[in-house]
Amino acid sequence: MRRSLVRPALALVAFVAALASGGAPPAARACCPAPPRGFEVRIADQEILVVWDPATKTEHFVRRAVFSGGGEAPAAGFGFLVPTPTRPEVAASNGGAFGLLREETRPWVVQKTRWRVSVMPLLAYPFLLTMMGSRASPTPTASIDRGVDVLEQTHVAGYDVAVLAASDPKALTDWLGANGYDARPALQEWARPYIEKRWIITAFKYAARMGEVGTDAVRMSFSTETPLFPYRVPTDNIAPPGQGNLLRAFVVAPGRATGTLGEGPGRPWTQGQVKRARPLPAAELARLVGQAIPPEAVKSLGDGAWLTAFEDPTWPSGTDDLTFTLDPKGEEHQEVIYHYDDATVPLPLDLILGLGFLGLYLRRRVKGAPKA
Repeated sequence: MRRSLVRPALALVAFVAALASGGAPPAARACCPAPPRGFEVRIADQEILVVWDPATKTEHFVRRAVFSGGGEAPAAGFGFLVPTPTRPEVAASNGGAFGLLREETRPWVVQKTRWRVSVMPLLAYPFLLTMMGSRASPTPTASIDRGVDVLEQTHVAGYDVAVLAASDPKALTDWLGANGYDARPALQEWARPYIEKRWIITAFKYAARMGEVGTDAVRMSFSTETPLFPYRVPTDNIAPPGQGNLLRAFVVAPGRATGTLGEGPGRPWTQGQVKRARPLPAAELARLVGQAIPPEAVKSLGDGAWLTAFEDPTWPSGTDDLTFTLDPKGEEHQEVIYHYDDATVPLPLDLILGLGFLGLYLRRRVKGAPKA
């Protein structure tokens, strides 16, 4: 008799343990690298700031990037190219603005308790509680060569800068090759649509060492009818799926920004996830980006400029450039991350069954009692 009761009792405990373990509800590259031959440079993480003033149709484009290198470090350093629709003013910028912007747009973290009911025998509860432990969710200038005009040469924030107007992709790559940059076929193909549209190509050269290189922030200010980011990269720089780096893009303009890839109607920039979107008072605007752009630009925007923050974990992956449309009546957005702590309310099955049987027994006793 005693042995016959052991096996069903163990089966009951195992069944209840399975309920307890499974009963919880479900938890609801702004540039083109152009290194010298024999030295591989790829774009790593990058932060960009786009500030667009509709009164002057001027964009202030600030970027700070990290590059990873391979091969022997060349004495001439490495270079990268940035296309813009008009000739830019190139100046040093204060990268400290990115720290302020990251802090301003970080997610809100909300801690919540998630309750569940655990059905188990009262006698087994202390043992199962010990086995289960805690179950919290994880916390989460002069003409040179045929087809290339050097409009300006300067030195900014550790870079040698050349602002180029080119009328032929091959002439551009020939100039780059003669001046210590790469001139691979992918670079020539990358430059072709910009040259056809008569965009300006600005070449930056940085003295690199082996490993990762963190550069100073640089501002490029230029005229444009629409705020934009040269998101497109050469085909040999596109990151394989699942192996991209992080691109943080902060857009300050009179309205909530939405990214579109390509010309004309384009297509939505689904890689760019909105982390924060809200209008800024003038004082807050000055605090966040005043050190990165000219003072007159901050004053011109005044009250009502929006800050929209994006994160793109697929960078570099662009085959088209990125433009931003603006909605002054857009919906504000704040990313919220919920952290859950699981809490269990024990429901002792044996006690409930016992009380049920006791209730039935008492009911029968009452019914069977002789009437007075």
